[in-house]
Amino acid sequence: MTAVAQLSWRDGALWSESPGCPARAWARPADLAQARLGTDPAVGVLELADGHDLLTVAFAVVPFVCGPLSEPIFGEAVTPAARAAFRVFLGLDGPGDDFRVMRGEPDDFLLFARRAGATWQVGGFTVGATTLTVRFEDVWDLTPPDLRVTSYSVTVLKDGASVILPTILPGIAPDARLFIDLAANGGFLFTFTPEKVA
Repeated sequence: MTAVAQLSWRDGALWSESPGCPARAWARPADLAQARLGTDPAVGVLELADGHDLLTVAFAVVPFVCGPLSEPIFGEAVTPAARAAFRVFLGLDGPGDDFRVMRGEPDDFLLFARRAGATWQVGGFTVGATTLTVRFEDVWDLTPPDLRVTSYSVTVLKDGASVILPTILPGIAPDARLFIDLAANGGFLFTFTPEKVA
């Protein structure tokens, strides 16, 4: 994989510099991962050995690439849950109606959300073992009011689980917090599907 941008911390901001693109400062690193500057040609092969590579692509490749990205080739260190989350991050499993990077830090973690209709997929991936918090109000606030409901079926794909575990969260409050422990080079993917309440 060839990085198409250089990232550095200066003056309390994340600076991105890329050939053919003026240097820009980002107060929130997650804003860079969400940007679509499209200044560089497409990247041919995405070889992702570990969590560092996932974050390099998220912060230093995706914002700058023109055109679609290729199917990633994951190294053995990247967990199955991180692989699934990263594919959703790249939008390889289908387009959506909304995409947001919720939080993230280069060389640490990234947490994102992608919406198709009223269904949200919230995922994340990390370099080191850590606990991440998913704040449901982050996606609730982004959901168009006519699509909001208070009961969701939640499918959870996480590190250490070989299957997708269905969970029902009836009457979930907009301020609900879900905590997930991640392995090094790991990730997770929650799918929030609205349920009709009888």
